Formats: sequence, C-alpha cells, structure tokens
Amino acid sequence: MIEIEEISNPTPWKEQTFKNILSSRTLSFVIISGQNVIGFCIASKVADECHLQNISVTASFRKQGIGKYILDTLIKRCALYELQNIILEVRESNEGAQEFYRKNNFNPIGKRKDYYKLGEQRESAVLMSLILP
Repeated sequence: MIEIEEISNPTPWKEQTFKNILSSRTLSFVIISGQNVIGFCIASKVADECHLQNISVTASFRKQGIGKYILDTLIKRCALYELQNIILEVRESNEGAQEFYRKNNFNPIGKRKDYYKLGEQRESAVLMSLILP
C-alpha cells in the first residue's frame, strides 16, 4: 500500500498513518493479485454516511476496471451498514479523479479551501457526494 500511495499521491500518507487508520476503519480493504496488493480503499463510517478518504490502484493495473471494482465493492459494503451516501474530497487539480467519480454518479457539492498541503503550498478540495439507493 505504501508503494502505491507514494507513486499516486503528491503528499503520500506515512506507514504509521495507514496503520492507525486501518485499525479503526470499518469499510477499508485491499485488492490483491497473487501475493501483491494492487489497490486499496480507505473509508470510514460516520453516522449514516461513508467518508471515502483514499482509493488507489498501482500504476501497472490502472485503466483495467480495478478502480471501478473497488468503488463498487465499497458501495456494497455501505449497503450492509445501511449508509445513505458516500462523501469524498479530491484535489481541485486532479481532473482525472474528478472525472472518474462523475462517471460513477458522484456530484460536486462544494469546496474545502486549502484542504491539501503541497509542500509549502495549499490546494483546495472539491467535495463530492454519491447518494446511495
């Protein structure tokens, strides 16, 4: 997971952050091919909604439907908890991720100003939501 995160994120999470989060997140999971983690989802249940914090696929497995599979799996897990919606933040500059979520019926619902740290700079996040059936 750490390797995927370091390649995918300009400000990657540290190993200890993953350990702390995974020990308390009810909706998180990894995707394995052979002996290797090729993707992961970090999400938590907050009241009646899911907060999707991190989703990533290793570079060599991208554009093969793994991201969609991860998202579909998360939606099924949300149904088990009878959650009402999924919310997430995505970097304003990450147009690829925003397009992925829009194609999967997420809608932008707002912005979080200066949400992400990029070295000495800050970047705003687009807040997106998917209402679950």
